[in-house]
Amino acid sequence: MPVAQVTYGMHIETNTPPGARAKQLMDMVNSDWPIGTVTVATLADSDLIEPVAGAMDRLWADRPITVTAISVGAGQATLQVRNSYSVAQTVELHTGDSGLVDRFKVTLDKPTITQWPDVDAEIAKSGAGFAYQVSRVDDGTCVRIAGTGADRSMPLASIFKLYVLLAVANAVNARTLTWDERLLITKEDKAVGSAGFNDLKPGAEVSVRDAAQQMISASDNMATDMLMTRLGPGAVERALVAAGHHDPAAMTPFPTAHELFSIGWGKPDVREEWRTASPGRRAEMLAHTRSLPYEPDPMLTRTPASPYGIEWYGTPMDVCRVHAALQAAATGPARPVRDILSATPGIELDRSKWGYVGAKGGNLPGDLTFSWYAEDSSGQGWVASYQLSWPQYRSLTAASWLLSIATQAFDLIPVSPPSR
Repeated sequence: MPVAQVTYGMHIETNTPPGARAKQLMDMVNSDWPIGTVTVATLADSDLIEPVAGAMDRLWADRPITVTAISVGAGQATLQVRNSYSVAQTVELHTGDSGLVDRFKVTLDKPTITQWPDVDAEIAKSGAGFAYQVSRVDDGTCVRIAGTGADRSMPLASIFKLYVLLAVANAVNARTLTWDERLLITKEDKAVGSAGFNDLKPGAEVSVRDAAQQMISASDNMATDMLMTRLGPGAVERALVAAGHHDPAAMTPFPTAHELFSIGWGKPDVREEWRTASPGRRAEMLAHTRSLPYEPDPMLTRTPASPYGIEWYGTPMDVCRVHAALQAAATGPARPVRDILSATPGIELDRSKWGYVGAKGGNLPGDLTFSWYAEDSSGQGWVASYQLSWPQYRSLTAASWLLSIATQAFDLIPVSPPSR
């Protein structure tokens, strides 16, 4: 049997159009050549090229893809596949009269979570380094009820923005900042990317409230850096201390997105220098990036930087504490913090059981994080957080898979029954 077919896990008969397309699909997603619209045009109908290319790119990024079962029938083929980190998916394709694919669908096969050990087992199968925790929040104190590695320092990805929001809340409550204050967008600000304000040009202004909202809801990096600039040196570091971070010194100075992205994914490549640098030298390297425009290196786009120590870091207990600190700070002028956190919950929960859900997650190459502060129907607060890290890039399939685990894990939390 050809080596390629052994690698795919099962022999794929190619004597029918759907079988031939299934084999072509597996050849393409297991190749070292990136997925492109030109090659996808040899597989799919013209009106399906873009969506098929997107789905195939996610498979390709998670290669090798192994077939565990296949069914080929009249004009259709269904493949059960497993990617490089053991996540199962179902690929369904249909071929038309032209012999090209005219229907295509990739579906996540969600793992089943019925007890806390299932969470550990499913995540462990992915090969990720991980830590997670579910805690009850009693008078601002986190009481762990489940988890693994509660005190393991792991990449936070964009969960770090909770500390920026806490610094904003503290400044608002101290009346040194207002939600209505306007922030000016500069050309340098836009270089790190803006999911929420992408259409705004340099010279435009946004309010502190809108910047904070986009920082949390859209994980807007430009908005984050603008807020950090306005808060001034030391503000986020003080928030680290106030929130009970286990090692504030390790996150001092607290990097902006511009600074960390320049070190981790910019030109020139200084990853190895950062890995071996002293804390003092790292501070100098961060300061140096401020005088330079951010120039991303396309060769590093999908290459994890956390193996070099280039990330924001915290433990699951740190994540719980900063969520608890934000809820405590959300009083008086800073009360909008609760609305900012809950605008995009990012998870579908039974709202008869969960009356309030605030959220912040993150995704950098190789690093995937989720966190929620949720209140049950009695008003009791809970925090659930997940931090995973791989030495390789993972596609958005990893986020969907982890979200399916986290959603089911919420059903394991011993909440009070809904009031009648």
